[in-house]
Amino acid sequence: MTRGPRRQRRYSQCSAYFDVYRRLTGVGMLELQPKDMRGYFMLPQAPEGAGYYVYGNVGGRLNTGHLAQYAHPNLMTLILCIEREWQAIDERKFGIGNISVAGGTEYDGHATHQKGLEMDIRPVRNDKLTGQGARLTRFDPAYDRDATTSLIRLFARHMMVRVIYFNDTEVQKVIGGGRVRSAMRHDDHFHVEIRRYA
Repeated sequence: MTRGPRRQRRYSQCSAYFDVYRRLTGVGMLELQPKDMRGYFMLPQAPEGAGYYVYGNVGGRLNTGHLAQYAHPNLMTLILCIEREWQAIDERKFGIGNISVAGGTEYDGHATHQKGLEMDIRPVRNDKLTGQGARLTRFDPAYDRDATTSLIRLFARHMMVRVIYFNDTEVQKVIGGGRVRSAMRHDDHFHVEIRRYA
């Protein structure tokens, strides 16, 4: 099977890009993120200059949150898009927790977080603390309501987002339209769920 001229040109451009990349970095192949049986990639865990950090524990084991960060391609696209938009308006990083484990099996008693279409995000802090120790609730003095509202607004305006759960009624009022709703145990994170197809 032969490639058409347009496909051949695109292939040549990609090939040329990787040749330049290899010469500049000395790296022969780009490293790929782990991938599960559904074809979902793990969220990049510590990309340099990213606008987010990762957190979480699976099965009560410390620093195992990465095991629950396999995202549907649409969710991965949304995360990376929001991350760039967030960096344009705020220098702080936002925390991403549970998405789904490899294969989408149930874990830690979650009724959700199996399809790779949902994720948990921490409220924004008024300091720059990140990582496991950065957990806070909407009642903590370190909680930055205005910044959290700005971050949630970035998610809420995307057509892929089906619902957001977060218990701060002030944020719910500002966002409006019933886009942000209350749910049990959503004081220390907000939950974003997207549609599989937008």
